[in-house]
Amino acid sequence: MKRLLSVKFLVLLIFAATCAFAAAGYSQDKVVNVKFATFFPPTHGNSVIIDEWGKDIETKTAGRVKVTNYTGGTLSPAAQSYDAVVKGVADATNTVLSYTTARFPLSEVMDYPLGFGSGALVASNMVNEYYNKFKPKEFDEVKIMFFHSHAYGMLHTKKPVRKLEDLKGMKIRSTGTNAEFIKLLGGVPVAATMAEAYDILSKGVADGILAPWEALKGWKFGEVVKYSTENTLTAYSQTFIVCLNKDTWAKISPQDQKAIDALNKEYIKKQAAVWEKIHKEGKEFILQRGNEIIKLDAKEQARWVAASKPMYDTYIANMKAKGLPGEQVYKFCVDYLKKNSK
Repeated sequence: MKRLLSVKFLVLLIFAATCAFAAAGYSQDKVVNVKFATFFPPTHGNSVIIDEWGKDIETKTAGRVKVTNYTGGTLSPAAQSYDAVVKGVADATNTVLSYTTARFPLSEVMDYPLGFGSGALVASNMVNEYYNKFKPKEFDEVKIMFFHSHAYGMLHTKKPVRKLEDLKGMKIRSTGTNAEFIKLLGGVPVAATMAEAYDILSKGVADGILAPWEALKGWKFGEVVKYSTENTLTAYSQTFIVCLNKDTWAKISPQDQKAIDALNKEYIKKQAAVWEKIHKEGKEFILQRGNEIIKLDAKEQARWVAASKPMYDTYIANMKAKGLPGEQVYKFCVDYLKKNSK
């Protein structure tokens, strides 16, 4: 009997030692190197914050996960960076959903001109709460780190736009759902990446651009536009996704995955603070240059709201046809902004 107990004890001891060795082996495995693709130039606030995120990940994981930030589209062009992560060309990215709108049909309403006048934190919190509430399957190809959204975007032009009629026929750089918005307002959408936008504005290929205030300094658009039209009730915000390749994520130990998930929650607020800072800097930049900010009155803004309404009707109908809860998502957005707007 004693011999049997001794054998059992020895087996248990060997099993425990094996588990401990395996766990140690997992944590001491070779470093997981994460190649991060972003289209932002290296000095832009959104490149700087990703550098900080990467350093914090390395610290939290005791160097077991290291992030290298490839800026300026050097690892992957902006419009292809999400696919680059899915296919493993890049391990991670910070990119705009509207660059590949068809991939994210349910989420596209996040970029609609809903009236995002309350800042980047409200917009960012909204899209993260949307994801947690609805768990859209359209993101199942990647591991979500977090979402973020810039402070409200406006119309910036070379000629003044004081009413809808002024916009008729004007060529406006716009992407994704913003292109449809420009059509409804009477403008002509012009497709171009952010990196191309300065060139097409300076050469007259486009008469204006839909962009957040930060882009007027960060991308220097304030040098080639003269007017900014504050249409706050139809202000938009674009959704950015920070995501990781699933195979890369699987290489990271459960312990380190947990640490990264916790860090990501902190970075929603940190990223929003960056957007707010560069938003303010962009506005100051054009004022120093003598550009004019045109503030639409309530009556004119109501005309812009009415003009944009077909976007939402079409979205709800399209989502219903796909069996997706578009009406519930739209209501969620409207209710969230109403509750959290200043």
